[in-house]
Amino acid sequence: MDPDAKARADRRRQRASQWPVRRFDLGKEPLRDALDQSTVDERLALMWPLAKEAWSVAGIPIANYERRNMPGKLTRRER
Repeated sequence: MDPDAKARADRRRQRASQWPVRRFDLGKEPLRDALDQSTVDERLALMWPLAKEAWSVAGIPIANYERRNMPGKLTRRER
C-alpha cells in the first residue's frame, strides 16, 4: 500500500473510531434511541420525501387507492 493510501486509511479509521456505535443483545434493544431528539411528527414528516423518492427510483407511479382497498393482510398474534 502506498504511503498516501495508508495515511487516508488511517484517517478513515480514526474518524470511524469516533462514531456513536452502541451494541445491544438481540431482543434487548431500547424502544427509544436516546441519541434521537426528533419528535414522532418530525420522523413521520421525513417519511414522505423518502417514499416519493423510492417510487420515483422504481420508475412507477405512486399508488392511488382508498385505504380500505390497500393490499394487506391482518394477522393476529397467538396468545
